Amino acid sequence: MTIECVTLDTNHFFPGNPIAGQHRLRYDSIIQRQSWPMPTFKNMEYDQYDNPATTYLIWRDEDLVVRGSCRLCQTINGSMLKDHLGFLVDEAESLLEGPDILEGSRFCIDRNTSLSLRKRIAQEIIVAYLEYGLQNNIRSIIGVMYPIYWNNLFEKNGWMPNWIGDVKKTDDGKKSRAGFVNVTQEALRNVRKMTGIYEPVISYGRASTENVNFMKAV
Repeated sequence: MTIECVTLDTNHFFPGNPIAGQHRLRYDSIIQRQSWPMPTFKNMEYDQYDNPATTYLIWRDEDLVVRGSCRLCQTINGSMLKDHLGFLVDEAESLLEGPDILEGSRFCIDRNTSLSLRKRIAQEIIVAYLEYGLQNNIRSIIGVMYPIYWNNLFEKNGWMPNWIGDVKKTDDGKKSRAGFVNVTQEALRNVRKMTGIYEPVISYGRASTENVNFMKAV
């Protein structure tokens, strides 16, 4: 089990092109399946939050095809929640931002895979959220999701969200909710217990191995 932790600066540490692959998965998931009005280029979906400060967590199969991915963005550079979806937040001061606050978004899993594999990919990405957050002194991860996604991805895996707004409809007419999860050792222990994933899942590519021993101790 490996979740590749990739940035524009480290994409060359991995075989193939995992960042391009996750843009293609997003095109399939967001444009073709959900018909979101987002920019595209050569069957790749992208937006303004894909930049050198963005970190991608990517699951690829043995053929290097991306089957699951998400992205983590620095909130000090702006966020979807603050810039576009502030109406989902009950109090303006509840908009979390700072050097230790990330925004999680574009959580996509290939629907052509089996149900059991989709579940496993989601669980490994959630573990990777926590591993990455603990390694980088992240306090919280904010986000906007459909309520069923909050439940299936976080609550069922033992990581309880904190709500900063009620369920409301977005422009696409679908119900969404804003919230955040705190990055703690306790949260990682809970998620490991619920998922049965006790080994480190994050890989930083061929040029970085210094985090392995740290994560084994977490």
